[in-house]
Amino acid sequence: MTQRAAPLILLALLVAGCASSAQREAEEARRARLLDTHIQLANSYLQRGQLKFAKENLEKALAIDADDSQANNMMAVLQWQLKDYAAAERYFNKAVRHSAKNAEAQNNFGAFLCERNRVAEAEVWFRRAIANPLYSTPALANENAGLCFLKVKALDKAEAYFREALRLEPVLPASLLNMARITFDSGRTLAARGFIQRYFQAADDTPEALLLAVHIERTLKNKDDEASYAVRLRGKFPTSPEAQQLRNPAADRRG
Repeated sequence: MTQRAAPLILLALLVAGCASSAQREAEEARRARLLDTHIQLANSYLQRGQLKFAKENLEKALAIDADDSQANNMMAVLQWQLKDYAAAERYFNKAVRHSAKNAEAQNNFGAFLCERNRVAEAEVWFRRAIANPLYSTPALANENAGLCFLKVKALDKAEAYFREALRLEPVLPASLLNMARITFDSGRTLAARGFIQRYFQAADDTPEALLLAVHIERTLKNKDDEASYAVRLRGKFPTSPEAQQLRNPAADRRG
């Protein structure tokens, strides 16, 4: 080999190395785009309840990257809907293990564990989601935690989470309605009126909310407002159990 040939060979090797690196980067970018496409399609199918197509796209996404946190989170939600609880928990664990930043997965895992009556474990994941500075909707994780503790009648903890949810997002209907119920049941009737009025400003009428409003105004001896809510209940939901209670004075909302 001549001395002149050696630099030419070295240059060829460098060019080949650069080409190989560029090819790898292009392939990684292509895989990332394909992964994102399958996740977006799966999300769209999930929202429309087309679980078969959602599952197909999530399987393709996980074939590209088995550790992708969002793909695992969405597959967990899908398996939860299919009532395959063991698979759902397995995918949730992968989702939160492979990304401590995925607060959506943390919140979803908390809701799943709550439904499985594992309240203490659920709170751990709700609190991680709440503490995550990248999470855009911490109010929802607070609300979910409140609903979880309401389920086991831990009313003080439920109230604390609902209050924090409303501090962050003042028009959350479920938090407003449950705060109206909690404060009314604990004898704080004026506070209950405030929460139920805020609820009606934030959400559509429901039989449950209207009957609660009737009881609140009856307790406060505001006959005009009580009658107004009763008319709305009978007019909008005449066949509901709540409307039937109005026709039976012996029936009690808390009974």
